[in-house]
Amino acid sequence: MTTRRNTAPSKAIPAWRLQLAAIVQRAHAWWQARTSRERKLLRVGAIAVAGALVWTQGIKPALDAIALSREDLPRLHAQATQINALIVEAQGLARSQTGKIDAASMPDAIRASLERAGLAGSATVRDINTPQGESGMEWEIVLTDADVAHVMTWLAGLPSLLQIQTQAVALERASIDGRDRPGRVAGTVRVKLPTERKP
Repeated sequence: MTTRRNTAPSKAIPAWRLQLAAIVQRAHAWWQARTSRERKLLRVGAIAVAGALVWTQGIKPALDAIALSREDLPRLHAQATQINALIVEAQGLARSQTGKIDAASMPDAIRASLERAGLAGSATVRDINTPQGESGMEWEIVLTDADVAHVMTWLAGLPSLLQIQTQAVALERASIDGRDRPGRVAGTVRVKLPTERKP
């Protein structure tokens, strides 16, 4: 009586593994043929190439992106402030002209708005004469060492709050003892009653 033995067929080794093994074997033989000095130089060269790749592909682009964002952030912030001011002004102009403040009360109303914005200690309000000799229709706000964020917020809400028009804004970085003060401004803002509100 004969018995059959089940033998599993041997798996063929993929061609790519054979090629990879041959390449590794040749590389190993080539490396072994190098002198210790050559091996050291090759290691140093490999480290230098790897470092250059890490710098050019990873670190330098990240540093460039950070520097670019630092340059763009103030510009984008200024643009956002301008857009916000335009939106608030448009909303103010679209509202009905109710609760108007008369010209005689306007200086006090401007001072109150400056106080609410945290600018009372940095601003003075004065009445100015128009080219036609009229008074009580235009005012100039003189700012000295004022916080720029508070000034921008105050300017953005001014048209809707008091329903007056901003005629001119002349602001620059504040300077104390010849040294610029980042985040602080000085200058003038000129406002006036709209034409249709003049008595």
